[in-house]
Amino acid sequence: MEKVFQNERIKITDEKSINRIVTKNIFILILGQLVSLIGSSIYSFAMGLYILSTTGSGLYFSITIALGVIPKIIFGPISGVVADRVNRKKMIITMDLLSGIVVIALFALSSFDSLRLIYIYISTFLIATCTIFSETPMEASIPNLVDEKRLTKATSLNQAVLSISSIAGPSIGGVVFALIDIRLFLLINGLSFIFAALMDIFLDFKIKNKIHGVDQKTNQENDVKHTFFEDLKEGIAYIKSQTWLVVLGSFTVFLNMFFIIGITVTVPYVAVNVWNLPSNQLGILEAMFPLGMLIGTVITFLLPEAKSVYKRIMICIAVASIGMLFTGILTCNLIITLDTISYFTISIILFIILAICSVLYNIPFFVSLQKKVPNDMLGRVRSVILTFITGLTPVGAVIGGALVDIVSPWLLPMVCGIIMVILTIIMSRMKALKAI
Repeated sequence: MEKVFQNERIKITDEKSINRIVTKNIFILILGQLVSLIGSSIYSFAMGLYILSTTGSGLYFSITIALGVIPKIIFGPISGVVADRVNRKKMIITMDLLSGIVVIALFALSSFDSLRLIYIYISTFLIATCTIFSETPMEASIPNLVDEKRLTKATSLNQAVLSISSIAGPSIGGVVFALIDIRLFLLINGLSFIFAALMDIFLDFKIKNKIHGVDQKTNQENDVKHTFFEDLKEGIAYIKSQTWLVVLGSFTVFLNMFFIIGITVTVPYVAVNVWNLPSNQLGILEAMFPLGMLIGTVITFLLPEAKSVYKRIMICIAVASIGMLFTGILTCNLIITLDTISYFTISIILFIILAICSVLYNIPFFVSLQKKVPNDMLGRVRSVILTFITGLTPVGAVIGGALVDIVSPWLLPMVCGIIMVILTIIMSRMKALKAI
């Protein structure tokens, strides 16, 4: 049952006022996200370097990576349910503040005691947990932060921040580790999280309400209180009821896993063991994917808003599938034999194309989520899908790592590409997708 307050209905119709408040919101959103995400990226890279330099152990380093991923798998669905139940703005601010407190606490501990591994492990787990409980409500709130015609651009800018943090984080982290005492870095990093939380305070989470004249007070009060599992079950049931969401969500999950198996694991293995690429060229090659994502984000931002994103999505899926298939051909020395520079150059082009397709597919998909999924269910739906994607990432890495030592490496991208081409043909014939 809904209780709607009719006495305080405010609606902004002036275009200049709408432009002003939306632009302000986007600026604050991007600045806060930039500080928070780059801070997280720098922290992860610098802590990894610290562990490697002090212990020399790959195992201790890999534990840190695992502790940064595990919370996303465990708490992904939980964060979605919580984001749909509580005040999202307060949740985001609280999580950024907690991240800052955790890092500053680590700084304080390291000042009185040595920077022990157990301290780093605990703080890494806690920060990753705070991050997932901050990212989920933030992503679910984007439709309420801007007007509908700028939803794709806001999502594109947010994706650009993710790409920039992926590129800049390790670079800045390496410089920070070399030039600044690790304890001073922790203090600065902790303060950056707190700054991000302060920026979030100025975000207006009711832009959509104000533009469409929805009540400024809470316009829904549920008389029936659902349990956590009932809310989660409701979100999963909604996903099952939407054919387009089941198809695209499933393809996104499998696309990510196939990419891990066919590209992320296979190409570096072939580059080192077959093409004999030096480490500096391998590093450049690995940086091409986040660079391609940034290029794809700019393209998405510049493209005009489309009434239907079906064609764009299908074209991107087709190009990505063919790109994966061509990677298999490139890595097969029975078909193609080139010099090291040629392999390196072609791989760079392939990585950039695949990354651009990934962004041009993902942004329209998640914008469609934001437009079509009810706001009070968006957190759950998004988190369930992302949990499957995150959960299958290590599965794909393990499968790819095991297979690359057993079969000819070129078979992995070849088979993954063929499967993706078949799935693309099947998807292109589904009427439910043509409506998005």
